[in-house]
Amino acid sequence: MSKLTDKFRSKKDKSQRITDANIEESREEAIARGKKFKYPFQYAKHRLVIITIMIGVIAISAFTIFGWLQLYRFQDMSDIIYRFTQVIPVPVAEIDGRNVSYGDYLMLYRSSVKAIENQQGKLTDSEEDNQIKNQYKRQALDSAEQYTYALKLAEDLGIVITDEQIKEVSREHRTVDGVERSSAAFQEIIYLNFGLSVRDYERLLKLSLTKKEVSLKIDDRAAELSGKVEEFLTNNKADLAAAVESIKDDNVIYEETGGMVDEMNLDGGRAAIAATLEVGQVSERFISKNGDGYYFVKLLSRADGQVNYTSIWVKFTEFDQRIKSLAEDGKIKEYIQIY
Repeated sequence: MSKLTDKFRSKKDKSQRITDANIEESREEAIARGKKFKYPFQYAKHRLVIITIMIGVIAISAFTIFGWLQLYRFQDMSDIIYRFTQVIPVPVAEIDGRNVSYGDYLMLYRSSVKAIENQQGKLTDSEEDNQIKNQYKRQALDSAEQYTYALKLAEDLGIVITDEQIKEVSREHRTVDGVERSSAAFQEIIYLNFGLSVRDYERLLKLSLTKKEVSLKIDDRAAELSGKVEEFLTNNKADLAAAVESIKDDNVIYEETGGMVDEMNLDGGRAAIAATLEVGQVSERFISKNGDGYYFVKLLSRADGQVNYTSIWVKFTEFDQRIKSLAEDGKIKEYIQIY
């Protein structure tokens, strides 16, 4: 009995002694027991990542397809789609290798429709109104393509429209009868009349100023013709009609108001310039505010904030000719169809 007891105690003491072998054995045993818990969790985590990625891909694909249909198939003009195109630079066309912004196209179209609806009432889905909408869509897309091409040429020519230039034009628009409207009042006006935010309005100013500066820079023919007009007027007592007749060029046009017009008349700035002249005086050459050419103005009479004048318009044609050439060469691609 004593021998058995001693043997048991010896064995027990041996098992309780801590050795490197015992530690390694215990560690391996613990790891083995833990694997049955570890691997199922790893598998579940891996599967969760795969499912999350698949859901993300499906959601992005669905959103892309939905957006494509709304833009290019249904041509949605809603506020949501408009704001989307201002954030995501999706193209509506391509001109000379440069994408035409869908946002610019919608801005031009929506502002035109807003203006006409303010005058004639909301356009419906009738056949007649749809024809009107399509006309404005065509005009808006043509303008967006031209502005995009102007931006491209401006980069090539080193033309930069500054913030100060935009602010200067904005101040002119805000000023009526020598009184400048507040920014808040003017913001309300452009929104109610054209549906434009301040950001949209400044974008439109930048586009129009860019096209104007580019047209001026590239049109050597218009500069040459206007020089001939100046020379004739200097030597022939400011006879505008005779100047046009002597030059005999379709791009040099004589015009008359046919009566009194307001000094703030929307005529490219001619009435405003005429208001600064003495009766019978002819202005120096100046560039039209809408960027379509050079003007010369002769004041005939003035009374009560109105003027009567004749003018010469020397048209810018080089820019339009380049657009026409791009179309003929197949370098204008449109991603929507306008009926």
